[in-house]
Amino acid sequence: MTQSITTNQKPMSIVRQSFCSKKYLTATLTTILFSSIVTFIIFWCTDVLQSSLISKLVVSNNTPMFEWWSKPPVRALYKIKIFNYTNVEDFESGKANKLKVEEVGPYIYRETVTRIDKKFYPNGTISFREKRNFQWEGGSPDDEIVTVPSVPLISAIAMARDQPFYIQMALTSAISFLDTIKLKSTGPFVNVHAGGLLWGYDDNLFNAAKPFIKLQKNIPFDKFGLLAYKNGISEHSLTMNTGQDDHKKLGLIERVGGNSNRHVWNDDECDQVYGTEGYMFPPNMYDDPNSTLDIYSVEMCRTLRLKRNGNGKSFDIPTLKFSPPADTFTSTPIKNSCFCPISNNESEKKTSCPPAGIFNGSACTFGLPIVSSFPHFLNGDPMLRENIDGLNPSSELHETHIEVHPRVGILIGGSSKIQINIEARRAASVPFLGKIKDGQILPLIWIEVTVDKIPEPILSLMWHAYFTITIAEIIIKWISVLGVIIPTFIMINIFIKNRKYHDFADKKNITRQNKFLDGSIKKIQDGSGV
Repeated sequence: MTQSITTNQKPMSIVRQSFCSKKYLTATLTTILFSSIVTFIIFWCTDVLQSSLISKLVVSNNTPMFEWWSKPPVRALYKIKIFNYTNVEDFESGKANKLKVEEVGPYIYRETVTRIDKKFYPNGTISFREKRNFQWEGGSPDDEIVTVPSVPLISAIAMARDQPFYIQMALTSAISFLDTIKLKSTGPFVNVHAGGLLWGYDDNLFNAAKPFIKLQKNIPFDKFGLLAYKNGISEHSLTMNTGQDDHKKLGLIERVGGNSNRHVWNDDECDQVYGTEGYMFPPNMYDDPNSTLDIYSVEMCRTLRLKRNGNGKSFDIPTLKFSPPADTFTSTPIKNSCFCPISNNESEKKTSCPPAGIFNGSACTFGLPIVSSFPHFLNGDPMLRENIDGLNPSSELHETHIEVHPRVGILIGGSSKIQINIEARRAASVPFLGKIKDGQILPLIWIEVTVDKIPEPILSLMWHAYFTITIAEIIIKWISVLGVIIPTFIMINIFIKNRKYHDFADKKNITRQNKFLDGSIKKIQDGSGV
């Protein structure tokens, strides 16, 4: 009897042990399942890693990002080519019907930018000025002499065009007086060292023309040079959004000189200050193949919009490519009409749009008749090349594109290309332009700006910001999926087995009870003698 009880108790202890093991297993699986569901929701329905990364990009005081922004370790490379006019004498004497140019250079400079006079504001913006300087890295700008249009002369004549007769005569007298001093007649072309043309050279005519230029706007440099305005401290302060309150506004320029409207184009939309400086863009906003980037050019007083143009790779990091549309510099009465200049002549107030492919930025360049285009008048009106030989536009050589890091929105590659030209505008009482036609656009230089070097620590961060975070995100996402599927499968399997076990036990108990009842009935029957 005792042996029978002991034998029956062993299965009961095993059952209890098995029950406890299953209980602990179920609790563990439930914990894993719950954690996996939470992880699944976080990583599949939110951008937690991306948000953490973006938070490091906010420009706030005493952070690495602030230090990099204040003095960018990435220094742009400028490659400048000058259009040298090779047949000026033949053109002026009538032997040649067209001017002929050839490119000389490139003259290569490395730009260093430092942001100074920084001040934070409670609305999540920071104001600053930029100090730029350029170090020579290639070419022979101080040795090579080029023949180019006389920008001071052509500018003075252009600005005298809409002035009263007595001002035009005063300019003519001033130029003639300088001719007497120099014992040389003034013409529309000058010979100058390449470096002087770019950064500044002594020009008596420029000094004489200053009063006429200042009738419209002050100029911040003493020596005339096409890029002299870029060297040194910027004239205007800029106010930029730090991204503190909204990462979608990170890097956006909101004010120039304290104003959100430039009051240049007499149009609220065109005068609005909107866009970034072109090196940092709001992050994680460009998955759409039709997305755009807005760059605000202080020098042009306008926003330039670039469109997504596929994918690329820079420094072995996948990038998003953006390019300006072909008609970026085209203004018509229908499109970008606000960029068509209005004559200053009180008796003849009219709008005149430049040829296709030309942006007339004289309203923003101290009144100088400087106009911009893509190099060699790429995508411009063919008539721009009819009067000049030597211009050969090529999409491969002259198109602009930039490459942006897909996660952090920072510029890490590409090539920005722009050409600076001058428009000859005749004045009735001022000669000196020779055979140059009224309205003819003369190319001066074109500039290619690239990022050819990124310091190793920055490049490593850019690499990890893409590859490490992307891989980590993928791994965590799929681990969370497995963490949901596997525990669920095991728990379902346990439930099915338990159900089968209980069904089997119930059937066994019923069988035993039936046997017991049958034996009892039989005993009763045997005892009663039935």
